[in-house]
Amino acid sequence: MAVQAVVSRCPVATATEYSMKKTWLSDAFESAGAEFVLLQSLGAKAGRAHFTQTAPLVFREGGNIPPLWARSQGERCVLLGATFQKERRGIFVRPDSPIQRVADLHGKRLAIPVRPAAVVDFRKMTMLHGFRDVLRWYGISLDEVELVPVSAENIVSSLKPGTMDSLRNNDDFLTEDFQAVINGKADAAFANSIKAVRHDRAGILRNVMTKQDQRDIPNVNNNAVLPLTCTKPFCDEHPEVVVAYLKEVIRAAREAQQNQEDFINTVCSGVYGATPDEMRDAFDLPYLFANRVPVLNDKVFEMLEEEKQFLIENGVIRPEDDYDLHAWAAPQFLAEAMKEE
Repeated sequence: MAVQAVVSRCPVATATEYSMKKTWLSDAFESAGAEFVLLQSLGAKAGRAHFTQTAPLVFREGGNIPPLWARSQGERCVLLGATFQKERRGIFVRPDSPIQRVADLHGKRLAIPVRPAAVVDFRKMTMLHGFRDVLRWYGISLDEVELVPVSAENIVSSLKPGTMDSLRNNDDFLTEDFQAVINGKADAAFANSIKAVRHDRAGILRNVMTKQDQRDIPNVNNNAVLPLTCTKPFCDEHPEVVVAYLKEVIRAAREAQQNQEDFINTVCSGVYGATPDEMRDAFDLPYLFANRVPVLNDKVFEMLEEEKQFLIENGVIRPEDDYDLHAWAAPQFLAEAMKEE
């Protein structure tokens, strides 16, 4: 009986997603004596493994906060490589707000979504880190603003169908942190990726980040560096399948570079149900396509270390659970997969 290679991915336009949608990944696993299984097909209980990095999960590619946190809980997974992307960001205020630019946020109330029941509250950390990096560029620390916790247990939009002709009905468009801005309970909310594009287009709120801000302000956040991980027991027991996975991701990434429109059209629905047009607006596409092949280099470790330290500073990872990123990595698998490159 073939071993099950259970795969999960975040909605971030990866080569893993591309290969899955094209059925190339299942073919690659079959050739290696394994069976492709999508984690999300196994039900909600199994789906928690996307965050905990435990069985039944095997492979994951996506946002860095869950695997960084999971590794702090023990040797659950190994780091196989990482890819990079630059995505649209936005800090949104009410149209009638006196806030005109990022510098005006000094002393203002920033909505921070919180989900105490979450396995790891990556959304809270993503929004907080997004605010921190943008404000810091303008010399403002998080101590100089008021952070307003907003319960985000139910992220279903309160918009009635048809309210915005420019948007399809999307479950998490107008989340509670943005509702808090509309209702006057906070002055600003942060969005990234497809959600930032949708807010820009909807016109309900106004984005105070400029195009220059987008270009100049560094972004080291959940989606900026995307780790590929594998649960440690599987790595130990089935190294040949791990190498097969990486070979296919590398091949799919090369294919995406050569067939960019096909990549966008194929993966867009997996990025919060995006359209191809939204994808083109949400990502710096030349950068994205140039960084779809996984690597393990200084840039990977520098960006992941910055994120890890942010998680420690904000209580997601306990200081006593800190660890060496280089010791977490298992570079031999990527090196083997790259041999034929």
